[in-house]
Amino acid sequence: MDFGSDMLADQKLTESRVKTRLLGFDAEELEDDPFATEAMPQGSGMSQFPVGWLVVVEGPGRGAGFTLSSGVSLIGRGEDQTIRLDFGDTSISRSHHAAVAYDPEQKEFFIGHGGKANLVRRNGRPVLVTEPLTSGDLIRIGETSLRFVPLCGADFSWERGAGECTDFV
Repeated sequence: MDFGSDMLADQKLTESRVKTRLLGFDAEELEDDPFATEAMPQGSGMSQFPVGWLVVVEGPGRGAGFTLSSGVSLIGRGEDQTIRLDFGDTSISRSHHAAVAYDPEQKEFFIGHGGKANLVRRNGRPVLVTEPLTSGDLIRIGETSLRFVPLCGADFSWERGAGECTDFV
């Protein structure tokens, strides 16, 4: 009997076998009822009364979307920023690299820079002062490009009457 060839054959079978490992599933972390949902879970990416969105169309984080609310939304990499672009683009400042604002009285959006060394660009031109944003504008910060998609404006608002887009809590 040749045990060496049998062991070699077993070793080849073991090496060619595909191994699957499931990560991130812990029975203790699972909900009791997977179909139970809250009205609006925190951290779900949902928001009430959005006024518009910024969507990453190029660069790190491509495909990510961010909801804009009435008032000022700060853009940066830090955890305290309204629009957190922490996808590895280190040319974006941690705090207040730029800001997008919705003014409910004028029913308009605006973009401004945060005074950082790296420029903010709107449709390829540097944003040096606060200027209006229009639907489809391309905002570039570092290597990241975002498309502006408004919801509120002259033709739509959240207020029941003829008022402005405001947060109703």
